Amino acid sequence: MRLDLFFIIINAFFFISGSHGTCGKRPLATDYGGSRVVGGKDAQPGNWPWTVSIQEPDEDGYKHLCGGVLLNDIWVMTAAHCFKDRGSDFFSWRLVLGATQLSKLGPEVEIRGIKEKNVHEQYYKETQKNDIALLMLNESVVFDDYIQPACLPAKTANLYQMTECYIAGWGVTEEESSESNDILQEAQVQIISNKLCNSPDWYNGNIGVYNICAGYDKGGIDSCQGDSGGPLMCKKKRAKLFSVVGVTSWGEGCGKKNNPGVYSSTKYFFNWLLGKISNESAYKSKKK
Repeated sequence: MRLDLFFIIINAFFFISGSHGTCGKRPLATDYGGSRVVGGKDAQPGNWPWTVSIQEPDEDGYKHLCGGVLLNDIWVMTAAHCFKDRGSDFFSWRLVLGATQLSKLGPEVEIRGIKEKNVHEQYYKETQKNDIALLMLNESVVFDDYIQPACLPAKTANLYQMTECYIAGWGVTEEESSESNDILQEAQVQIISNKLCNSPDWYNGNIGVYNICAGYDKGGIDSCQGDSGGPLMCKKKRAKLFSVVGVTSWGEGCGKKNNPGVYSSTKYFFNWLLGKISNESAYKSKKK
């Protein structure tokens, strides 16, 4: 193996896993968020610097469509269903990084296009199974206080030991609303076991091993429309760094009792994510 190719693959692994501290930095964060997203509060600038707004053109310019998670300087992770029945429309979309308020994009914001889309090969839109995708930016981003790559959990991580969890997104804050939120919202949630989430009064067996449930049994705080593709972030109580353990996928309504948010587990898809990133990097290295 060529030495430069070896380091490309190793770097891709480190960016995904956070093994050497290159990911998960939050230079501007002063706290860990609030108590929508449904039921949350405005996030402070730089609080979640890997959160991305995926936007499509409209008559006024662009509008928020889905969230995303920056993994390294060229790759963004999101939900596969954001591209359902959209054909090649995504080539006209843009990704906004480093933003908090979408109507007032400051000098800290970087905007990129989509060069390549990788939807999971076994994504099933009827059941939202394998609801995960990777986007390659048309140009790499520069990391600063507002833009940082996310950490992902190791395959061996015990997610139930991660007791501090948050969601973030620009989605609607009321289920009946059609307008995305202008300011990034954040809220604290709890991971709920798949066994409980699959019980008859909950999702009745529709949760797969590739899913994580998060929220509260009583409802009230949840992700909603427009939060799809955004992060579920967790850490152990004394840990310094958050890991993005889930990608917002689906749910029955927003903030309903016994119907928490359902997320695609990044731990489950770790090999798929690493394979796509390293294979693409290897291919481009060979072309040089």
